[in-house]
Amino acid sequence: MIYLAANGRTKQELHNVLGGTASENELRVHFAKLLGNMANVENENYTLHLANRFYLQQGLLRKRNIKRTLELYYNESLHYFENGRKHEFVKEVDEWISSETNSEITELIAGNSINQETKMLLLSSIYFNGTWLSQFFPQGTREMNFYISENKLKKVPMMTQTNYFYYYEDSSAKVVKLPYVDRKIEMLLIMPKKRFGLLNVLRNLTGNDLLRYFYHGAPRRVELRLPKFELIGKRDLKETLQKFGITHAFSISAEFTKLTFITIFVNNVMHASSIAVNEKGTGSVAYTGACSGDPLSATEEFIADQPFLFAIVHDRTTISFAGQFGF
Repeated sequence: MIYLAANGRTKQELHNVLGGTASENELRVHFAKLLGNMANVENENYTLHLANRFYLQQGLLRKRNIKRTLELYYNESLHYFENGRKHEFVKEVDEWISSETNSEITELIAGNSINQETKMLLLSSIYFNGTWLSQFFPQGTREMNFYISENKLKKVPMMTQTNYFYYYEDSSAKVVKLPYVDRKIEMLLIMPKKRFGLLNVLRNLTGNDLLRYFYHGAPRRVELRLPKFELIGKRDLKETLQKFGITHAFSISAEFTKLTFITIFVNNVMHASSIAVNEKGTGSVAYTGACSGDPLSATEEFIADQPFLFAIVHDRTTISFAGQFGF
């Protein structure tokens, strides 16, 4: 959204990260389609909420057409706040994030993060809950060791099932895909083949590796052990975005002249996320196999008792949620 308000070097840095060689119009259309597909999906099988909010201090808007562009491309309005009404504004944001995350997250910004210098805020949230195509039997869940490192472990509820899943491995990682009921959404699990080697996997992971993990693999009989977990969190994405090369937007030299008549820059980009991984998910369906395979084939093992990566993939093209489990 701030890309629409940017000019000069600020806009170029954003474009380099978001769009590469794509034109400005292609970039707008792509993200409009992406957000449209993910913004608000709720049915009996899964719930996916992706929401963003763009706040500007009251009275600073320079050009009304950016407000119309936000509504046209992103189905999002420009919201305003008054610095003199900090407590009311914080309450409004907290009510919004609570609504978007099914009350899993009830606070996104601290009151002391809003001051007289605050002119613009960017907020985003994502919430997912789904029903496995092949559910885990709750009776099979047991307290087992999860090895955080060679010298540290923790007891966790470990879900277990042996079934047919799409499975792939290369020299560095094992990969298994767990589909949700309508098969449009899958959870991709990536675990290092070398014990406690997740850091090396992350260091060497490329876009081509992810594409290979998405599209390769074959139905195999897999003995799967996966921790039952829930991750709820919030973080400031400023440092992450700066590492990708978006730095000008956070400096006093930022150019947001399409938006306002004074010099403003981004202080923080707050993001909230919530995901629950359990035996069933949100619905109640029959226990069924995720895919079919050769009943005489060897059984692969995917024992997630060490740090691993996971991603929620939509239509095999869009990562809507990604994270690392390992305490």
